[in-house]
Amino acid sequence: MLMTAPTALLSSIDEQTKRLRAEILSATHEIPADKPVYYIAMDGDDTADGRSPEHAWKTLNALASHEIAPGSEVLFERGGLWRGRFIAAPGVTYSAFGDGDKPCIVGSPCNGAKVGKWKEVAPDIYRYSTKFVDDVGGLVMDGGSSHGLKKVINYSAEQPFDNVKKTPFHGYTDLEEDLEYWHDLGGANVSNPDGGYLYLCSKGGNPSERFEQIEFLTRGNVIRIGGNGVTIDNLCVMYGGSHGVGSGTTKDLVVTNCIFGWIGGALQFYRDGRPTRFGNGVEIYGGCDNYVIDHCWVYQIYDAGITHQLSAGGDQDCTMNHVRYTNNLIEYCTYSIEYFLGKSNREDAVRWMADIDMRDNILRFAGYGWGHQRPDKTQASHIKGWDSYNRLTGDCTIEDNILECSRYMMIHCGVADEAWTPIFRGNTFIQYAGGELGRFGLAPTKLMAYIYQNVIAEAFVGNEFYILPND
Repeated sequence: MLMTAPTALLSSIDEQTKRLRAEILSATHEIPADKPVYYIAMDGDDTADGRSPEHAWKTLNALASHEIAPGSEVLFERGGLWRGRFIAAPGVTYSAFGDGDKPCIVGSPCNGAKVGKWKEVAPDIYRYSTKFVDDVGGLVMDGGSSHGLKKVINYSAEQPFDNVKKTPFHGYTDLEEDLEYWHDLGGANVSNPDGGYLYLCSKGGNPSERFEQIEFLTRGNVIRIGGNGVTIDNLCVMYGGSHGVGSGTTKDLVVTNCIFGWIGGALQFYRDGRPTRFGNGVEIYGGCDNYVIDHCWVYQIYDAGITHQLSAGGDQDCTMNHVRYTNNLIEYCTYSIEYFLGKSNREDAVRWMADIDMRDNILRFAGYGWGHQRPDKTQASHIKGWDSYNRLTGDCTIEDNILECSRYMMIHCGVADEAWTPIFRGNTFIQYAGGELGRFGLAPTKLMAYIYQNVIAEAFVGNEFYILPND
């Protein structure tokens, strides 16, 4: 059936959301007695051995300079904040010790309201004093109370033009909207060894006086997975321009009790002068076996909150087996959960997915985050499988989730063979009146309105559908 969402249901979802968020925030980590453990603390010393809280290391540089053996644990002190990135070593668990908030790993190199200077170079246009070598995919002010609007330039024509507004572009003097910014790396570049200045339109005066905090979402993964058997637990990962946790083909990647916020937006590449931006909370690009994301709070991600994916083309084999997305709270991402597996150029390539389980997640407000500044504004979805090959040799089950409101569609699950469609069971859907249900079934799929005739289809028996009136 398709009914108006009762107030009691909406209140219950709000309470479930608060309860799940509280569970994630309050999760603890039991320090093993039988494994090597290394500690990192804000008042540590990089010349210490790192083997106890009293002799903890201080920086991510110390972590990078030591070889951590499989089976070891690296624990960050709660309440601490480390700026930079690190590569997670094979077989190692990265978690937290002590009391207080989860330790934060921040991709932004500095707080631009306190470090460096902003110089007014034209009326309401300010240039930051430090050049950035890698593209700055986003600006976040005061913990997310405001954010930048990135001016992305298309260089495929003789006259460069704004990729969103489709108007000619002449340089920083074309910044007109408050908090619109441009990072000048010199033409169609995503990085430049000489760096490039960042220009911001600030109609409220000098940014360093207007804001207490300005974070730069520079290109690059905050945590890069360096092999099999990695666990990321009880960390807060923020302000990165690419992925919060990013990996190629890997086995036994487990991400639990973590927070991911304000991730993505950097330029992935230019193709024929046309730009593409990217950035996910947690991503595996390639094959996976035993991939678990559980009890994580993921919000304000430019692309997908969590994902496993591989595009069409290439000649490599790729299998995606035993994927578990469970008990996560995902809010204000363009795609809450994204998955796709493209067909290889090689006819005998082995590519399939099996044993995929997305269960007991709360997915809210897809497309209502900062990623809406992207040019493709009609793709937002809670479950995003696109119209890909998506071959299944075992079940893909999407069960007992809450999917609340998408700016565009609720689901997009296309397949090359109808036998490969995912199973939806026991889910609660709530969508705005006049919204879209989405795309489902044999590709190319057709867009389906969120109306009675569509939600009673055989594929959706056993799910509940509600309308949230537009006030």
